Amino acid sequence: MKIIVVGAGTFGSYIAKLLSEEEHDVVLVDKEPLRLQAAAEYLDVSSRVGSGSDWQLLDSLFELSPDLIIAATDNDELNLVTCSMAKQLGYPKTMARIRDSKLLNRSRLDFGRIFDVDDFIGPELLVAHDIVKYMLSPSSVFVENFAHGAVQLRTIIVPDKWRRGDKPIAELRLPEGIIIGLIQRETDERRAGISLGKKKVIFPHGNDRILPRDEVTFIGELKAIQEIHHFFGIPSKPMKSAFIVGGSLTAFNLAKLLEMQNIETTIIEKDFERCARLAEVLPQSTIINHDGTDVNFLKSEKVASKDLFVAATGVDEVNMMASLMVKELGQERVVSLLTNSGYRSIASQLGINHTVSPIVSAASQVLSRVFSGTVRSLVSLYDNQAEIIEINVRNDSPVIGVPLSELGPLFPSDFLIAMIQNRGRTMIANGSRIISAGDSVIVITSPKHVPEMQGIF
Repeated sequence: MKIIVVGAGTFGSYIAKLLSEEEHDVVLVDKEPLRLQAAAEYLDVSSRVGSGSDWQLLDSLFELSPDLIIAATDNDELNLVTCSMAKQLGYPKTMARIRDSKLLNRSRLDFGRIFDVDDFIGPELLVAHDIVKYMLSPSSVFVENFAHGAVQLRTIIVPDKWRRGDKPIAELRLPEGIIIGLIQRETDERRAGISLGKKKVIFPHGNDRILPRDEVTFIGELKAIQEIHHFFGIPSKPMKSAFIVGGSLTAFNLAKLLEMQNIETTIIEKDFERCARLAEVLPQSTIINHDGTDVNFLKSEKVASKDLFVAATGVDEVNMMASLMVKELGQERVVSLLTNSGYRSIASQLGINHTVSPIVSAASQVLSRVFSGTVRSLVSLYDNQAEIIEINVRNDSPVIGVPLSELGPLFPSDFLIAMIQNRGRTMIANGSRIISAGDSVIVITSPKHVPEMQGIF
């Protein structure tokens, strides 16, 4: 596809990078030449200097026959204007990044129709939903649903007490209806005798093993996947309270969602005016005007007794520092909001096991909507080292009627058909299964194979 991305900030550049890696033709637009120069050092994309509000620029770019324009600046109004003008000029599909959640609410007004936007992407709201899913699935690192909720992906960290690491996966006798999709494992790479904390992603097969501290991603039927914590001996505790440091937009969206779940929520924010605004719109939450990195204050608030701590200021370094402080105070369930993806491995080395990013959450949504035809939805994991895709099988697909045992050897080792949904029935994709036209298939794959999916299925 030919895609125009307007805005070379952190979000726009990240989206352009992912789309380019998926072998799309990308043109990155920004009014700041220095931003484009910086992006050109690590992105394989074309660039144009200009603003999304310049209709003549959009008109000249339309001569490239683009399939999609993504307005990805930090300004909601500019993004809406860009999409509206692009539609009037004939662009077939438009997508706008939106920060204000009111514009995502279509209960009274259809802003998509008003501004000619086909898809809205709200990074701060998406990441808030990701945190809530993590809260409502205790002891899980990541949770995502497929096939209209019939299939769930769930990632856990294997506890140190796991004693079956000597057995290959084929002999583990996992709960029926579950398949292991991915394993992330720390490598043995060291420098001066100190672990570098680097991790590798494994696409597991029957002879692989699960070791303590592995991060393992399972896919399975919803009822079956809920047994996985018991299988690994991981205790489960319902969430009743949350403590949030920072009054950012993500923190606000998260608190709104937690109020809907009747979860006791406290927000600490050092800016008084922001506290006052939050207090007006979050009547069920407790808003405290204080520095969230004051360790004595955190002690006095008994942060260790809360069911979850979330560091959600607008500064990555502050979020990491606050997370480390509360871990020292005894809080084990910590979520740190990190925009810079380079900090995620550092956070993991420091013991902050759950990090979230508005940009990464939104990127998965963008990629899922870029694909068309057979591909329905997609989740990108481990900095785009693996992708989970839900595919609708075409009537003329070459895989129809062939047992998976015969198809398996034809696929690369980093490609796995995990689940098949046929007429409302969800099935593990074992060797005897046969794919039929109209089935929904869950696939786990390296990103390099994604462009082939349209032709295969």
